[in-house]
Amino acid sequence: MTLLRGLDEIDWSALRHAYGSAEDVPDLLRAAAESAEAVDDLDSRLYHQGGFICDAATAALPYLVELVSSPDTAYRIGLLDLLRGLVHEANTIPRVDAGWPDAWAAALPRLVALLDDPDVAVRRELTSTLSSAVGDADAIVPAVRAAWDREDDAAVRLGTVIAAGELAPGCTVRVLPETLVWLRDLRTSDDPQLRLAAETALSAAVGAQRPDLAAAVEALRGDIAVWRDVPWVGEMSPDLVPYFGGGASRLLGWVAGRIKDDPSARLDLCAAFIADGDADRRIGAVRVAADLLTDRRSPVRRLLPGLAALATDESSAARSYAVHLLAALDEGDADLLAARLGDDAPLSRRGDERISDFAAWGLAWRKDARCVPYLVERLAEKPPGSDAYYGSSPFINTPPSILYSLAPLGHHANDFLPAIRARMDGVDSGRTFARVLQEWGPSAAPAVPELVRLLDTEAAAQAAIAIGAIGPAAADAVDALSPHGGHRDERIEGQRRFTVPWAFFKVTGDPAALLDVADALLGQRYPGRDLRFLADLGAHGAAYADHFRMLMKSSDDWARTEAANAYHRVTGDVDTAADVLCGAAYDLARGEYLPFRWAALRYLADMGGAVPGGWAVREILDSDRRHRNNSGWRAFAEDRELRALAARLLD
Repeated sequence: MTLLRGLDEIDWSALRHAYGSAEDVPDLLRAAAESAEAVDDLDSRLYHQGGFICDAATAALPYLVELVSSPDTAYRIGLLDLLRGLVHEANTIPRVDAGWPDAWAAALPRLVALLDDPDVAVRRELTSTLSSAVGDADAIVPAVRAAWDREDDAAVRLGTVIAAGELAPGCTVRVLPETLVWLRDLRTSDDPQLRLAAETALSAAVGAQRPDLAAAVEALRGDIAVWRDVPWVGEMSPDLVPYFGGGASRLLGWVAGRIKDDPSARLDLCAAFIADGDADRRIGAVRVAADLLTDRRSPVRRLLPGLAALATDESSAARSYAVHLLAALDEGDADLLAARLGDDAPLSRRGDERISDFAAWGLAWRKDARCVPYLVERLAEKPPGSDAYYGSSPFINTPPSILYSLAPLGHHANDFLPAIRARMDGVDSGRTFARVLQEWGPSAAPAVPELVRLLDTEAAAQAAIAIGAIGPAAADAVDALSPHGGHRDERIEGQRRFTVPWAFFKVTGDPAALLDVADALLGQRYPGRDLRFLADLGAHGAAYADHFRMLMKSSDDWARTEAANAYHRVTGDVDTAADVLCGAAYDLARGEYLPFRWAALRYLADMGGAVPGGWAVREILDSDRRHRNNSGWRAFAEDRELRALAARLLD
């Protein structure tokens, strides 16, 4: 093999990558010439999820470029993508191996030479790879512009324009003026797709510049086939098209991403296509609408008619996003949701989620009884699901687990309890349904025997919390909650240690068992959320007021928040506790969203009394921002809750 000479002369065992010693890198580099799997393995080791440039990446760089440059390498595109990730990180983060700049300077000319590679797929991907090297913009932009003049592939030409725009912020006055003039002139091209590329490139080059919406709309209504070969947009996998749309949907989303900081322009883009005759454009429009409404409240009025129409669209993808949004929005029509309870269209290739699950949840949080028969039927056939992490963006078109549909329906507990009790035999399902029973409180009392059985499983903590929430109506659980020796399984005992004494107190009113473990609870390194158990002691916990006061100065957000609540609950001192908690209102008003701040506002609202930081609370209510820490349906639920808390504080 003529490639990779000198590879074994490097002491790879002395180098590190994301998973430790880099001694496996030489074999992966050799295999990468023929194996896509080896390229993926290199990506996971050298790039991982970004955030650093390791010394193994520096040592591997010349060999990666050598492999990319060889026509005999089977997976050149994957290697270019790996290089793009590394180059992007090297230009944006501080954790860069000291040897990387010199290695990159030596490698760059060979990469630039690939602008004339015979393989058009390489030239297409190369535009994206080079666009990340902002620090070398003065060298790259003239080269890509020169290559553009001799390029005959439309996708490469579009990619070159976009790359020039993304590199422009790194150009000096020696290169920048000519680049901007070139991009400006391309806006007058006869080709609408080239005009769109030039518009987006100029917006990347000049922060104050916005793509012309009319040019984007014209391009999107034309022949967009070329964009499937442009790396920034690409082609949707055929098996995903039924759920996310195809090329038009993907391109529309990319254009919207280029105007993400201009809600008005994004709204106009949605409105242009939400009732379009092409299903793919409608899908793209409703997906953009979902992201927009996740960030802002004001577009609802203009988009609501279009969403209502899409709720019965022939495209299940368009329908799913529309029903999701109508279910989540305060303004969503409950009658439209009720009409979708029979919509069994699937939401993904895998799993059992359906459009009807969105409709049921939307009716449930509105406490609309029309969802009850549907949910009773779903209980019999659908696993309870887990509480998945949703992240902050982009919009995730996944319905809540059935837990969130059942939780608001405690007034229909008798309809659900037979099915729930029959399915509480497993640890996972038992834990999930115990959370529902916790929300229902005394209405869940018939399920106490099932909760008692869970006390001897790894669902013990949630079972005890549910029993405590049921309160005196759970008197049949007293014997199981009574103090006794530790459980033989240490994991289960760890779950029971504080939750069972708390549940005993909530059921019987006798604080002795909880007081017995109070010192141990407070003595934990991170007592955090466990402090809520002691807060319920009220005056019985007055002896711990000084300890709570000390924890109110903790650097741990949850410990500080829970300690302030506990201090108020055991002393009745609103002012001291509110001084700690009101900081959350200021932070939320500034858009700094973390879950403990929601808890802080709940505690403030429960305290009553004077409103601390009234301007901040009013800002929460008046802001057009969607107050959220997550995406998907959670964003709307979090915003709704926070605004309700703010309204209580001002009431």
